[in-house]
Amino acid sequence: MSRVFDVIVVGAGSTGTTTAYYLAKEGLRVLVIDRHGVAQGMTAYSLGLVRSYYANEDVASMSHYSHEFFMNFEKEFSVNVFTKTGLLVLGNDEADMRKTFEMLRNVGAKVRLLGNDEIREMFDIDTAQDEVGIYEEDAGYVDTGLYTNTVMNRARELGVELVIDEARVQFNDDKVIGVRLVNSDDIVRADHYVIATNVWTPKLLPQLNLPIKNIIERVVRVDMGRSLPNVFDYVNNFYIRPEGSTNGLMGLLYPPEDVWPDPDNFNPLAEPEFDYAVGVMENAARRLPWFVNAKYLGGWRGLYDVTPDWMPIIDEPIKDLVIVIGLSGHGFKLAPAFAIMVTELIKYGKIKTFKDIFRLNRFREGRTIQGIVQEKAAF
Repeated sequence: MSRVFDVIVVGAGSTGTTTAYYLAKEGLRVLVIDRHGVAQGMTAYSLGLVRSYYANEDVASMSHYSHEFFMNFEKEFSVNVFTKTGLLVLGNDEADMRKTFEMLRNVGAKVRLLGNDEIREMFDIDTAQDEVGIYEEDAGYVDTGLYTNTVMNRARELGVELVIDEARVQFNDDKVIGVRLVNSDDIVRADHYVIATNVWTPKLLPQLNLPIKNIIERVVRVDMGRSLPNVFDYVNNFYIRPEGSTNGLMGLLYPPEDVWPDPDNFNPLAEPEFDYAVGVMENAARRLPWFVNAKYLGGWRGLYDVTPDWMPIIDEPIKDLVIVIGLSGHGFKLAPAFAIMVTELIKYGKIKTFKDIFRLNRFREGRTIQGIVQEKAAF
């Protein structure tokens, strides 16, 4: 293995591997380091739900770009990772929903605005007179493990190297001088370093004092006995992501913000608390009359690395050290957009394709990202 690279990426989840792939396409020599391997962190527990739908136009543009990347994935990689299901978003603020609908059409999303009669007829869902829906027909979900491993394999074909080891970033004053591989005690160096370590970032870079807390996300698995599209119900506070023809994966759109400080002591295989599962299912039964017959099948948990505005940080707080962290549940679905943003920061010194809205200093300057009240639980 070479000891000098153009870029070292720490983290082999969906964000790190997609970034490595984009960098390699630019001809850069890239090393990816992860202590457990590809897609072995929170990517393994992501629902992989992808869509263009966001209420913030800048983020919607990023999401639409990423959504098209996932939908066209098979053409480029010869592997199908995407399942099309559609997405129904339900709300009772008609003016706000219409505004979001028009914005989504402008960014290229295939959306329809539905009245309550149309919603009932199409989906066998109870609605009130003041409720409306946005239906995005191309939304769906991705097999996160298959996606991440496929991208990493292609990146390695382009020359990216992968090392399974624990990384420790080495500093001299405010300058990064390399990464120490704990198990081998080797030092590897690069012109640029990318940190994509999700909930482990505060432990890796404590000196940055990042405004991040790790929040528990609970996923409830149910047998619904029938199929549905993805559903976001902001009136009754639940989401459903279909799994196969009759099962669904569920949770709260506005979850309790239970903090778990140390991700190394977290057990994602533990089922969600029974009271939480019952609450989610009761919320769904208020919307779906037939849901009273749904069967609880267990579930699992994950962690989000959450910022104060529930939006990511993409920045270069130290020269040549780029962080793409604090993903707040948006990481998988926006991974292609994040990858091109990081690639442009390294190649040009600035982000070109999308607006540069994820800088760390926005919290200090009071410029938190607006229009995300409906994006807290982003799966």
